[in-house]
Amino acid sequence: MEKRKRNTDSRAFTLLETLISIGIVASVGILIAQVFFSTTRVNTKTELLKDVKQNGQYAMEVMSRMIRSSIHIETSCSTGGSTFTSLDVKNSDGNVTTLGCTFDSTVTRIASTSATSATPEYLTSSNVTLGGSSCSDSAMSLSFLCTTYIDQAPTITVSFSLSQKGTPPDQFEKASVLFQTTASPRF
Repeated sequence: MEKRKRNTDSRAFTLLETLISIGIVASVGILIAQVFFSTTRVNTKTELLKDVKQNGQYAMEVMSRMIRSSIHIETSCSTGGSTFTSLDVKNSDGNVTTLGCTFDSTVTRIASTSATSATPEYLTSSNVTLGGSSCSDSAMSLSFLCTTYIDQAPTITVSFSLSQKGTPPDQFEKASVLFQTTASPRF
């Protein structure tokens, strides 16, 4: 009987080679997935911060402009400095506008309320919040520091902290920014 000759020129993969290939592909796949998720998280954080910063800069600009163009600060200031959660300014038209916090049933927002209209004009969008569930909460962080000087217009320091609406599922996605500026009326 003739012995059968083994085919040594076989082109098939062994089980060991297949398992090693699967392990390498799985490792590369995990690395690619981690890079993808990290990039997505960074983009989410960037978008949240951009929204918070745009809202804060707009609110700060409007409040600074209103203070600088006012003819009188109706809120009483002291030489040592007085801190308030709202500020009343008399406009050039003689009407009083109140700058402060307003809770609009979803978020705590910065708003200006004119004496001629009881409807507040929101200076921040409903996507960001000052914090707290109402304007009387201690977590609310809008303040006006009013300081007077002899023979000078009072100086108003406005400071507040904005964060995105809702609690993020991951602390990495939390976007919160502190804003502060100083303005004086030009009267």
